[in-house]
Formats: sequence, structure tokens, C-alpha cells
Amino acid sequence: MSTQLYNTNTDRGIRLRDILPDAKLVGADDVFFQSCCGLWTDCQTDDLFVAIMDSEQDGHDFTQEAIARGATAVVTERLLTTHRPQCLVNDSREAYGKICQALAGNPSRRLNSIGVTGTDGKTVTCHLVSGILKAAGQTTGLISSIEVSQGKNKTSVPATDLNPPWLAEQLTSMALANCENAIIEVPSTALAKRCLAGVELDVAILTNIRENHLDFHGSQANYQRAKLRLLEKLKPTGLAIVNLDDPKTHFLLSKIDRPVLTIGIKQEADITARQIDCSAGGQTFMITAGSDSIPVRTSIIGDQHIYNCLAATAVGLAQGIEIENIARGLESVGQIPGRLEKIECGQDFGVWIDSARSSGQLANAIRSIRQHTKGNVWCLCSIDENHSQRERQRLGEIAERAADHVIITNTAGGPLGDFEPAHQILDGFEDPGKAQLIPNRFKAIEWALTHAKPDDAVIIAGCGERPFALIGEENWTITDRDVCQAWLYDNAVFSEPNEPDDDQQNIFDIDDYRT
Repeated sequence: MSTQLYNTNTDRGIRLRDILPDAKLVGADDVFFQSCCGLWTDCQTDDLFVAIMDSEQDGHDFTQEAIARGATAVVTERLLTTHRPQCLVNDSREAYGKICQALAGNPSRRLNSIGVTGTDGKTVTCHLVSGILKAAGQTTGLISSIEVSQGKNKTSVPATDLNPPWLAEQLTSMALANCENAIIEVPSTALAKRCLAGVELDVAILTNIRENHLDFHGSQANYQRAKLRLLEKLKPTGLAIVNLDDPKTHFLLSKIDRPVLTIGIKQEADITARQIDCSAGGQTFMITAGSDSIPVRTSIIGDQHIYNCLAATAVGLAQGIEIENIARGLESVGQIPGRLEKIECGQDFGVWIDSARSSGQLANAIRSIRQHTKGNVWCLCSIDENHSQRERQRLGEIAERAADHVIITNTAGGPLGDFEPAHQILDGFEDPGKAQLIPNRFKAIEWALTHAKPDDAVIIAGCGERPFALIGEENWTITDRDVCQAWLYDNAVFSEPNEPDDDQQNIFDIDDYRT
């Protein structure tokens, strides 16, 4: 993905001192520019080159290559040997984000911008907020891990992580599409890389803080600091929404210098909820905010979803939306791909698809399903190449303790190249014989579905909505949902098989992977 961004608002460009007033300029009193670049291989004539140091390379080492390609000035963290003007900053990634937003015209200032971060619930909360705002008649743009949209226009989700030039372009597209709101899902990795630098938020939602991505952040303290950076992006009139039931989030309240709305199920909070009814097909709960209460019925089960609904409700109330419209917006959001998504094909046992990769996420998913399962719980957990050895062991501990039967498999359709990660998961088991190791994901899913009995529950975790294989001459992208539906329909006993019509012949069949 390109790291270059252009400005078309003025003939001369914009002043660097306007964006980075505290930076030190060497070799010039000021720099005017119309485009910037964060990767030397993308540099073109008259670009401002921002030298960024990351885990793979140090952009400062390629300054001369960037200049040879046409860069006329450099933003740098250290003084370089070059005849081009230099702008010395403490953090070039922070500067890059601010520069990209400025080149785009600072679109977040023209939008009601809502950022959502946390260990669990980011994606679902973003979609619930969008549902509420749309129910209130507001035009909304959305950037989540499964959807990117500008009002009525939807685009494909980027193949790479959130980055400053792409984010600036998306926010600009939302403003040009006359969106009133912009909802941004912000993972901790993006915050650590300063991808939101220059973005100004009206609302920041912190869903929870648990151990996650420690392989990237190095420690829990670094992970918490990364999450807190979202609050630093709030406008002076901005609002923070935090979960009082989450211990780590609770203790951060004293560090927040903006207005705060709190949510909770167990603690006394500004907005609370009480579950009324729950089954495998959905749940009903009562949301209370001050003197107002209203029941909400959702197709997604589990306490985590109630927390997500409370966070979205807080956004709606802060916007002055009536609680009836908030409830209608929450209920309008049905199954979200790969987020405790129930697969219904007439079978007599439950099947759920979930993106749970971490041990905490897997524990939440199994707990939600266990409450409504009379029989056994079958859990397919996936080997994540980014997990640390300790996290893999914890995954095994959780899977053995929470599920009755465990299948360990690959996140791809083929065999494992390295069996050590699987062995590390098995190290978490007191009784490794309780687990089935089936590297081929197709066969692992089929094995779980074949052995499930009436009233059992099967949870397929680790991939969610993401495709894990390409098969057939047409190169079908295959997801867990595709395999489950194909197997369930292939083994259905509730109807006689029909001759496939032309449309059905183009649908993935369970035999396609076997052949």
C-alpha cells in the first residue's frame, strides 16, 4: 500500500511550521510542500520524506535514496548529512500522521469522530454505534476490521494494517460524501505506531484492557500505554467512555482529564444493563440510563455483547439520540461475520464461528456458549503464528478447562510446516490426550461436526470471517462458515436432496476440498 499523500488545496502547498511548530528546522526557515512520503521507495519529485524507524528498517538510513528519487526536504529524528532542509522531531511517526492529516485538510475536524479500542469487542461496538447513528437518520462512515464504508458507499477492507495516509484518505472520502460521523476501530498496534496522530476525536471508547499482543508490545504496561493513547486524541470537548467492570480500565479513571461516561453490568455506572432472558438464539436485557430504561433483544449472546451495546448506547445518549432510537439501532445489527456467529442449517446441535485468537477471547466465547448448551462443547482452536509460547500454553489451558472436546488445527487449509506451535498449545493441557491434533483445517472442522451429538455445541475459533484457503479452478475464497454450511447441508436429514440448479453448482461443496 502506498505511503504517499498529496495536497491539492493550494498552489504552493502547506507550511511545515504550521503542522510541527515545536520542531527545529535546519537548512531553511520553513518548508512548503504538497506531498509527503513515509517510504523511500515511494518517493517522487518534490515530496517531503519522513524518515520512519520501525521493526523492519530505519528510514533514516535511506535518506539519500529518497532524495535521489526527488525528495526536497526530510523530517528526521536525528541530524543527517544532507544538503536538503531537515526538520528535527522527537517522533517521526507522530509527525508523519500529523502531516498526512494536514495534507488531507484535517477531515476529522469536519466529522463527529468516534474511536474504539480495547482487547475485546472493538469490531462489534463499531457496528453497533453505526446502527444507532443510522437509526437516528445520520450519515455515517465506518472503518472496521470487516468493513470500510463512506455513507452508502462500501469499499473492501485493506489488506494491510491501519496507516496514516490511508486513514487520512478514508476520512476525507467520508467528509466529501457528507458523512456526519466517522467511526474508527483502532487496534493497539496502530496506536503504538502513532497511526492516529493528527486525528481529533469527539468520542473515545475503551472497551477493556486484558493481556494481548505482548509479543508486539513487550509488556502489559506498554500495551496499556498504547490503549491510553486513544484518549490523548480527544478534542478539548471530547468524551471518554469506559467499562467500570474491567479492573484495569476502572483504575484509569483518575488519569482521564475529559468528561467520562461509565458503563457496567456489575458496578454502579452511568449506563447499566440487566439480563432478562437468554437462549442459544439470542438474549434480552434491560438498559438503564438515569431514569430511562428500555429492553433490547439481540441475536448475539454473551456478556461481552451486552458491554458492547452499553458502550454504543453511551455514544447515542451523548449525541442526544432518544433511547427508543438507540434500542432500535442496537436491534438492527444482526449477526456480525465471525463474531460469535451462529450457523443455522437445520442441524440438531449448535455451531458458532468466532474470531477468538487469544486465550481470553476464547474463554469468553466458550463461556457464552456453555450457558446455553445441554450437551458437550466441542472447541476448535487455531494455531496463531504471532502468539508467544506462553500465550499458546494459556490457550491450551483455557481450551481444556472450558470445553469438553478440543481440536487443535492450522489457520490454513493445508498441513503444518512446523509442529512446535501445536506442541506448545498441548503443553497447556494437564491431559494432552484430551485434544485432537488435526492440522488440515477442512478435516478438523469436518471431524468436529461429524462427532457432535444432538444438543452439543461446536465453536470454530481463530479465523472468524477471514478466508483460510483458495480452492477449485475458480479460486474460491473459503471461510469457516463456508465449510460448516457445506458439511451441514451435505449431511442434512431434514430434507431430501434435490438436483442442483445452475446457481447451486457454483456454490462450494464439501467434496470440493476432498478432491
